[in-house]
Amino acid sequence: MKFGKLLLIGATAFLTFTASAQDDEKRECDRMRFLAGEGVKAKNYKSATNYYHKAEILCGAFDKANWDRLLGSIKYVINEEKDEEIQKLYVDSLLSAYERQEAAGLYEEKYDLERGMYIMQCSDQDPAKADMYFQRGIKVAGLKTHEAYLIYSYYATYLMYYSAEDEEKAALKKRMIEDYFKYSEMISKAGMTPQTQESITTYLDYVVQTCDELLPEIPGYITNLPEDKEVALQSIQRMMTLLETKGCSESKEYMALNAAWLEIDPNCIPCLIIKTKSLSGNEAIKVLRDIMSKTDDSELKAKCQYEIAYKQFKMGSYQAAYTSGRACSGEYQSKGMYIAAQCVAATANSCGDSTFDRKCNYIYAAQLADKAGQSGAAANYRAKAPTSQDCFNENSPTSVTLSCWGVTVNPCK
Repeated sequence: MKFGKLLLIGATAFLTFTASAQDDEKRECDRMRFLAGEGVKAKNYKSATNYYHKAEILCGAFDKANWDRLLGSIKYVINEEKDEEIQKLYVDSLLSAYERQEAAGLYEEKYDLERGMYIMQCSDQDPAKADMYFQRGIKVAGLKTHEAYLIYSYYATYLMYYSAEDEEKAALKKRMIEDYFKYSEMISKAGMTPQTQESITTYLDYVVQTCDELLPEIPGYITNLPEDKEVALQSIQRMMTLLETKGCSESKEYMALNAAWLEIDPNCIPCLIIKTKSLSGNEAIKVLRDIMSKTDDSELKAKCQYEIAYKQFKMGSYQAAYTSGRACSGEYQSKGMYIAAQCVAATANSCGDSTFDRKCNYIYAAQLADKAGQSGAAANYRAKAPTSQDCFNENSPTSVTLSCWGVTVNPCK
């Protein structure tokens, strides 16, 4: 046989063998995919996952549909598996599949949030890597982000903060504060559960301990409040509560939040009460009267009435404080009466045409103090009232009208 014919026969045999091998691989590939599909039909996802893995090797390259089937099967197994250690192995398998899918150019970023979550659940947790997927995913999903992903995302950042040092730690703290505001707004706008807000607040509490760490962020927070009034009010209330838990309720930033609330809702009674704390004198009194005109709460009205009397007394507006004090009611009646007594005593030396008349003011002050339950003060006032010698010198009058207060007292009984 000629050498050329031998070469031809050899080549033909090789091609036949190669074609046969390729046919065998294709058949085996198809068989694995078929068996995987049967596993899915039977809801035996462990079996389906096993055959899809084999198919991936035998078939050479998966298209998008096959990647979806493989990934879907693994997720089913993860959701159904009760053994945590085995579950973690399947999570690892899923993450590895994501990487191979990405290398094939078929990964879709719509799975970023899910992928970040699985990274936080795997045996070799990588918070920084998970954070990258969470940040990218949340940016795309916006208010459609599932609240569980917000918690996972914030927790991942917290773990990064916990293990960081120096400048990186400081930067992550600042970011956690900024993300807290951003996520809180999302929680409010999307109507997420209170538990989600509580979860991220808990992680922030681990990081932020003092007002100095939090207050610098408030002006920007107010500037960027949502346009929707209800959502804005919820955001303000949430932030004020946070400042209260940190002991920052005396800060100007806290008052600025309160002012922002009043801009949206001028009839907010709790806000008006808080506002009075930052005011003094007539400005505070004006707000207190505003509260009284806007509430039907008798106890709150009584408290405001007393606060008005007290502030007027501290201002030295004794006539006004006397009237306001006498008008106090409820649990504040005695306190108001004592303010009235102090007003009478404070002006005694300038009220009356004679020294005797002026001393008679102390009799009235003592009577008011007695009604207020202030027996000690009443005794002190009586010590300054006309003596028996004063009465003798004035022919022991039985009544003296106090010109400042429009009342009559008996100084010599």
